[in-house]
Amino acid sequence: MKVKFIAIAALGKKREIGLNGKVPWNIPDEYANFKESIRDQVVLVGRKNFDHHGQRIEGAKKALVLSKNNSAYFQTMNQILEYAEQNDITTIYVMGGAEIYELTLPYLSEFLCSIVDYEGPADAYFPEYLFYEWEILDQEIHDNWTLYHMRKIPNY
Repeated sequence: MKVKFIAIAALGKKREIGLNGKVPWNIPDEYANFKESIRDQVVLVGRKNFDHHGQRIEGAKKALVLSKNNSAYFQTMNQILEYAEQNDITTIYVMGGAEIYELTLPYLSEFLCSIVDYEGPADAYFPEYLFYEWEILDQEIHDNWTLYHMRKIPNY
């Protein structure tokens, strides 16, 4: 069985995702969509992001924490893949931070990408993802953001 990785992220117009450990905008309906998307799902998150959420990801079924510096958590993608296989996990939502998105980009099958109306200061950015080909499966336009549900087109 192969696990499907789905990234879920809100990006500013220049791929901004964070400033001083926080999201640099406040768009309640986008955040509500994020929470609904991960409800009862297994999520993959970095240690800093996990700590920021109070070591609990609201609504998620289970959080898998990836950290290169803390042996209490998973330290490699191979460990995540083995764990998923051993526990019959078919889908994992990747919810950041920036290093985790960078590390998982080659593994992604899908991307739930909210592009928000923000162009400003940031110290964390989503990695360049457009060097992969993506097919837009769905698009929802909202007041301050647009949600794109995309599938990565495999390159054989």
